[in-house]
Amino acid sequence: MPLNVAQIRINWSAIYWIKDVAIISRFKNVLLSTFSIIFTACFSVILIISFLFSLLIKSDQHIFSTSLSLLIFSAIVILFFIAAHRFLSKLTRSGLKKVTLCLSAAILLFELAIIFFFHSIVPPVVDGGHTYGEALYLLAHGHASGDSYFKVYPNNIPVTVLRYWIYRFFAIVHFSDYTIIDQLACAVVLDIGIYFSWKLVHHLYDTKMADLLLMMTLTCFPLFFYITYFYTDTMTLMFPALLLYFWYLYHRSMKIRYLILLGLLLGIGYEVRPNLILFLPALGIYMLFVLKLKKVLLNLAVIAVMLIAVSYSVHAYDQRLGYLPDPSLSMPSVHWIMLGVSKYGEYNTADFTLTRSQPTQQAKIHADLNTIKSRITQMKAPGLPYLWVIKTAETWGMGARSYNLYTQISNQPTRAYEYIFGHQNRLMLYIIQIFHIVTIFFLILSSVTYLRTKKITLGLLIQICLVGNFIFYTFVWESEPRYSLLFTPFMLIGAVIGFSELMTLINRPGRIHSESKAKSRAPVLIISGVLMTSVVICAWINVSGYTQKLIGQKQYIVDQETATGKQTAFVDAHHAVYQTFRVTHPFTDVLINILNRKGRGVYDLSMMNLNTHQTFFSQYFSSAQAKPWHDLIFSVNQNRTRQRTEDQITLRQVSGTNRSKLGLSLYGNGYDRGSIYSGGHFMENGSVVKNAELRFQVYDLSERPYLSRKTYFLLFLIPVLMLVFYFCVSFRRNRGTVTQ
Repeated sequence: MPLNVAQIRINWSAIYWIKDVAIISRFKNVLLSTFSIIFTACFSVILIISFLFSLLIKSDQHIFSTSLSLLIFSAIVILFFIAAHRFLSKLTRSGLKKVTLCLSAAILLFELAIIFFFHSIVPPVVDGGHTYGEALYLLAHGHASGDSYFKVYPNNIPVTVLRYWIYRFFAIVHFSDYTIIDQLACAVVLDIGIYFSWKLVHHLYDTKMADLLLMMTLTCFPLFFYITYFYTDTMTLMFPALLLYFWYLYHRSMKIRYLILLGLLLGIGYEVRPNLILFLPALGIYMLFVLKLKKVLLNLAVIAVMLIAVSYSVHAYDQRLGYLPDPSLSMPSVHWIMLGVSKYGEYNTADFTLTRSQPTQQAKIHADLNTIKSRITQMKAPGLPYLWVIKTAETWGMGARSYNLYTQISNQPTRAYEYIFGHQNRLMLYIIQIFHIVTIFFLILSSVTYLRTKKITLGLLIQICLVGNFIFYTFVWESEPRYSLLFTPFMLIGAVIGFSELMTLINRPGRIHSESKAKSRAPVLIISGVLMTSVVICAWINVSGYTQKLIGQKQYIVDQETATGKQTAFVDAHHAVYQTFRVTHPFTDVLINILNRKGRGVYDLSMMNLNTHQTFFSQYFSSAQAKPWHDLIFSVNQNRTRQRTEDQITLRQVSGTNRSKLGLSLYGNGYDRGSIYSGGHFMENGSVVKNAELRFQVYDLSERPYLSRKTYFLLFLIPVLMLVFYFCVSFRRNRGTVTQ
């Protein structure tokens, strides 16, 4: 039967439509394949930089030996996760649930241990310290203090208000230990993020992979150490997982309520931590690959409405509390871009002063833009790549995310505190770096999924978001190690995806061409033997340096090293100062920080046991010895100190010229800081000065090894047990293959 013209035209239209779809599909495949390669390249650079750990922290160890040891221990951790996966594969559903409960309990116990043993860590001078003091002021007065800090940095107002409401809630039950309140709040936020990460992986894979996520989370120590620091980064750790989870629910069901919840969560998270907004362009790009354009635009419109509604509500409430914007003081966004092209791409006082000194917002923007242009012109080709490497190392290369920078002040600096948070934390940083390298390695493998399957999965959204953050913090914004903390949940979920890809590659059909080779135990024996030998050699080489070499170590009673606030303590003919502290163990030295001096004088530092009212130490010093911005150290006879007592430091002038005086640094200034050292108080002429402490240190200085031999070998026992676990699981697996 002959075809008519209309039928021919319809058929040709169908052919053209099919060809257009094929071209678009081919274009998407090329685009996504190229993106996967770019993702691999970016995080391969991060992986290489992560191995240069000793160079980044200016370690005294040789760069090659340290990088080699990082490679060895990272390989052991990877084998451990492979063995854990194989072990979990043999468990029943009931057994996997028990593993989930055990891992969840381990996470909760870890958090409770940090809160119990390190609740003495107090807020730092910067950022978190300002929000702490302001939250206390809000609690006491119900309105803003007028501190210029919040006019300069209005982005910190929402987290301050959130902190105030948390304190207000606990005030109902008359609980006012604010450091514990802060840490409990951070722990709850972290647990919400972990739970929804686990739930998402459980939906994407199964209980086995969800349990592996919990294992990887347990080895990401900075997530838990940051519990001790209440700030925007720690208060938004739950949002990445929540946003991913609600997008997953929406994409699976297309129910609008999930998209509305996503928009609300993004709006709230953005107000607390503005950098979370980087998730939105990543989501928009991802939607273009999985939804039609009309649907993408509608979804973005819904999210935009939620963002605007949350922003309006939050700002209206902030203004009700008295936080009014001041364009002449607030920093424009371009200020952080200017910081990003400074010498090391990080915050510095000179840049802050330059922007701060400009009278209007327009003048600030103009000055910052001119500085940016000038610096880029001066650096040119060689300087810019070097700066980008430094910024990559700063933000992405350090596994610790610089948690130790925000935990430098503790009321009770115990030995454990010193090794984890304090002055002796280099071993902890090294251990963290091992697991960071493993996470980055698995994350790189996640990009293989699309190259192998050509299927668009949720892993692509994670990769787009991480690449966007990499570009933003490397090429545009100021660099800061904790900036990568916010998207660490994405990295862990991406690492699980990469680990799944690794297991697929290991177990793929046709990987081993010979049946006898598949049944052979030789590879397991060789890998385990080589790595076990490497661990033994590493332990033997370093045993003397860690357990025999004597180094000067300080065990602190008081480590009040930082100064802040506007007050200064003066010692002159009419004023003497006193500082009390609680003695928890014998001490050898007392350090006092000198702020300034005037004229010539002779001063006396004496120490009294307040239990017996006996002076056990006194030493004169002249103004010539008291150099401004320097420390004076007084050696105290250790045999005369007593434990479990309260001692008092007294500083007074013995003689001097007319108007001679000595200026001492103080820590704290009313609600700017709040109470810092709970074990003592500061006085001037016998009157207690509230919320202020002298800047001083009391410590026992002794020569001893960095670690005891017992602790040293117990630490090396961990990788040995990991290798034994890998060998046993793999050995039994191969034996099972042979007997089948």
